[in-house]
Amino acid sequence: MINIQLGFTPSKVNRNNTKLVIIGNSGELIKLDLEFNKIEEMAKPFPTPVVTGVIFEDIWVGIWMDRELKDSRIAALPLEKNWADGIGRDELRLNSSDDPKIIPNSAIWQKILTSEPMALNKIDENIIFALMNKGIYLIDKNGMEIWREHYPTWPEIGIKQDRNPIVKIIKGESGIVIWSAAGGILEIDEGRNLKRKIIIQLKDKITDVRYHKDGGWFLMMHGKSIALIKNLDDTPLIFRTPGPVMDAYFSENEWNWTGWRHDGKIKISAEGVIEQYSDKHRENIGIHIFDNKVINNDGQWENYSS
Repeated sequence: MINIQLGFTPSKVNRNNTKLVIIGNSGELIKLDLEFNKIEEMAKPFPTPVVTGVIFEDIWVGIWMDRELKDSRIAALPLEKNWADGIGRDELRLNSSDDPKIIPNSAIWQKILTSEPMALNKIDENIIFALMNKGIYLIDKNGMEIWREHYPTWPEIGIKQDRNPIVKIIKGESGIVIWSAAGGILEIDEGRNLKRKIIIQLKDKITDVRYHKDGGWFLMMHGKSIALIKNLDDTPLIFRTPGPVMDAYFSENEWNWTGWRHDGKIKISAEGVIEQYSDKHRENIGIHIFDNKVINNDGQWENYSS
């Protein structure tokens, strides 16, 4: 076990080729190297929670959101500059969201968001995300809009849009694939032409998705299950798990994951046949898995157990 005193409870981890950015439940951020050493101390650049982030080689981009204050924004922080604490919650409460002084500390740009943001991800060297009932947006690393598309809906599913949010946007081998919580899938090509719009039948809602060209699609579910899909038109293979899965990656013909009080893996043959499923108990909650190491909800790095 690698014992690092983060000083906060981690919720998400972003990683590039040289650094990790660990996100805390209340908006804390800390940078580590790939040996899990602190690059600098924890900072809280803005007084609201960070709901998600993506990392490039030179910047980290995050989304801050507070439903009570009705404040949502996306901003970029330079990785080579030390981050520091920003304004307090009282100052945010007393000022307009679009006041130029109200910005995450050290940010090189920010944009105020007019609806609930979701599904932030990287598409090559650009940034993609959805705004609830507004649209899908692609912006560059300087925060400049490249394009926007209508917010996708799947009325055939028969539930309200706010109960079927966009949970993931990923670039696959043949286009950009948009996933909704209730199993809606929309794929567009590089020219933003519609390639397919389908619905897969699942018993639980999707919480997150991973993709690898050799491993296919790995769906994390709201309950105690995961699903694998080699190609988007395939019928999903569903596996029961001891608890919700929080993170996963594909390596050497295996999907490896960590989650609520367990780690697990599925081995897949070169022909795409499932060869083995296994899971092992852990005493805590795995938040992120990287290079056979898992960061748990206590902020400790442990060996992957499965």
